[in-house]
Amino acid sequence: MKSKQDTFKKNIIDPLRPENILQALKNPDEILLKSFRSLTEITGSITGIDFNFYSKLRSESKNKSEYAFIGEKKLEEAQMQLFRYNSQECSESSTLTEYESIDKNDSEFNYWLNIHGIHDVELIEKLGNHLNLESLIVRQIVDTTQRPKMEDYEDYIFFSIKSILKDEKNHLEIEQLSFVLGKNFLISFQEEVGDHFNHIRDRMRQDLGMVRKRECDFLLFQLLDAILDNYFETLESINHEVGLIEKQTLTNPQQSTILLIEKNKKDVSKIKKSLTPFKEALTNILHDRTHFLNEPTRKYFRDLSNSCSNAIEEANATYSALESLTNIYFSSLSQKMNETMKVLTTVATIFIPLTFIAGIYGMNFEYMPELKFKYGYFTVWGVMISILLVMVAYFKKKDWL
Repeated sequence: MKSKQDTFKKNIIDPLRPENILQALKNPDEILLKSFRSLTEITGSITGIDFNFYSKLRSESKNKSEYAFIGEKKLEEAQMQLFRYNSQECSESSTLTEYESIDKNDSEFNYWLNIHGIHDVELIEKLGNHLNLESLIVRQIVDTTQRPKMEDYEDYIFFSIKSILKDEKNHLEIEQLSFVLGKNFLISFQEEVGDHFNHIRDRMRQDLGMVRKRECDFLLFQLLDAILDNYFETLESINHEVGLIEKQTLTNPQQSTILLIEKNKKDVSKIKKSLTPFKEALTNILHDRTHFLNEPTRKYFRDLSNSCSNAIEEANATYSALESLTNIYFSSLSQKMNETMKVLTTVATIFIPLTFIAGIYGMNFEYMPELKFKYGYFTVWGVMISILLVMVAYFKKKDWL
């Protein structure tokens, strides 16, 4: 409780002190950035959200030697879909007990089981027992905070990845997907129902392409390629937004501009953090020479690895562009401030001699020259206007106006 009070005092009370308010007025953009970056910490302190919750839950489940779902529940009920296929036929079913029909010794058919809703720990555990999955693998499947990885076992390989797409509100939606690839089966786990693999299902139903003519390792390539397409789609959306931000930064930079820049920088950072282990996992698959990856399929995984490298390079380029926009934003603000100060200085300089003349003739001495002069008022006005015109002409000649 004391730490929360200290955080509240540091982030809320201290900035309102007079000396800090003066400092903020001198450096408004620096304060804005600092406030934006500490927004998550402030919100957590005020609302009482414990961001170490998932870590504590993971530790508790390990201590109790039991499985626990770690993440956000995105479906009310789990759903299951099983494809049993070969090059001649394909059957499809969707009951929650279909996993029992997977025969690892079946040399005639391949199996693709897709599960939506990994929050159903009991279902995942039963499936793990049926396929003789290691308890560590089951634990990683139901833990959405795991880093993407690839692990090779005697009877299967385990692969996990993050899928990133923008939702309707332009927020990044991150979903963990896990895959278990065996000799004649592939199990895919999704947090929610999505359209990542709809086109692959249609190809399988209509026998289009090579998906039914190849083994399950080719199907895994197809699924991973679909996920990687989501990254490119997200980066394309961010790059489009960066182009709009660039126009605003160059023409009319505002405080909302820097907030948009920082938001997109955070989004790109999340993409980079997900792509890097994805690339590492693909590299491990290619280098480990796993027996579940047939030689004809390796070229597809090499191409997938190259595409992942391209995505990482594009993410780095986008982040560099956002860093440049940050520098341009502050440079534009400085230029804007310089222009404003130049105009104010010019106006003040013009009025200095005029104020001097007005001050001289505003003194209330009884014996002053020109006080009795018939045309004195108009003469003074003429002199002041002449000075004004001469100074304006001089400033224009020097390109100060």
